[in-house]
Amino acid sequence: MNTPSDDPRLRFARTDPALRPDDLDLTATLPPADPSATLHLPPSEGAEGETRFGPGVPGAAGTADDRATGIWRGTLTPAPASGASVRRRRPWWRRELRFLLVVVAVVVAVLVGMRSCAAESPLDVLDASVTAPKVGHCAKTVLVTGVLKTDGHPGTVDYRWKRSDGTASEVLHQKVGRNVERSEVVLRWSFDGRGTMKATATLEVLAPNRLTASASFTYDCS
Repeated sequence: MNTPSDDPRLRFARTDPALRPDDLDLTATLPPADPSATLHLPPSEGAEGETRFGPGVPGAAGTADDRATGIWRGTLTPAPASGASVRRRRPWWRRELRFLLVVVAVVVAVLVGMRSCAAESPLDVLDASVTAPKVGHCAKTVLVTGVLKTDGHPGTVDYRWKRSDGTASEVLHQKVGRNVERSEVVLRWSFDGRGTMKATATLEVLAPNRLTASASFTYDCS
């Protein structure tokens, strides 16, 4: 059997009383570590002895390191370049405010106009008269004039002429403006041939109300 070495790391001591006296001592005693072989790192400032690497190093809130960490993680957006202005988008109702005001103004104007038209009194013909001029000998055309007296409201007068020879004109229309109280209508009665005839021209007002007026004259070409 080989003799145990004198190396202290290989010395064995008996520690278990349950072992027999002739059992080998299996307890090893290691020498103390060499202090020169231990690596000591100096503590970092402000990190309380902790050393970390890479993005995410904790720092004081609001510092450049904290903002850089937020940008790297995607929780913050980079600030615009110096001198660049950030244009805020106006709300949609501010962008469309002018258009809405124009639409409202148009609607109000239409409603006011419709109300004014609805409140306007209808035209009324107060009187009608017919005047026949003096007829010359063997006159070719006689001009008969009718006069319509209205109440000053705007509108249209429907009328027609009837002649004593049995003929009548189609329905005619006379427009009357606001504040107009007198309108003239004309009948041109043409004659041809020799003889004498008493003629009568009648003005019939059909609308907005019904009135009748007439005048007579004598045609002489004997």
